[in-house]
Amino acid sequence: MDLSCPISVERINENVVRIIAFMVAIIAVCCILFSNYWAIFFLAFDFGMRAFTNGKLSFLKFFAMKISKAMNLNPKLTDLAPKKFAATMGFVFCLLITATFIFNFFPGAIILTSVMTIFALLESLSAICIGCYVYTFLQILKNDKA
Repeated sequence: MDLSCPISVERINENVVRIIAFMVAIIAVCCILFSNYWAIFFLAFDFGMRAFTNGKLSFLKFFAMKISKAMNLNPKLTDLAPKKFAATMGFVFCLLITATFIFNFFPGAIILTSVMTIFALLESLSAICIGCYVYTFLQILKNDKA
């Protein structure tokens, strides 16, 4: 199976994306450790800003850009489309986590938050984008139905 990702001509600094992913993982772990899921609302907003807009209102992107600059990391440009798809997945995860939290299904909230944390850590520490695997799977399903 060949891995397939959405593509675009727009580029983004991969270092910034990986820093954002690390911050997402830290926030998610804090939600689990302190059994306080209110920060997931913040993550949902931030994922939404990066998934559905140009990301200028994303707090995590703002801080990640500052961190990247402070660490003198050379920009490493990568395709924006897979990162937007992954941000959309993050947004959906946050909505699901919020729903499980609101309806007091805490085991579900913990499981979903843990999965999101693992995905974020894979992106941050290893540059493995689970979004590309999900996208590939969705394309296979789409082609099987056609």
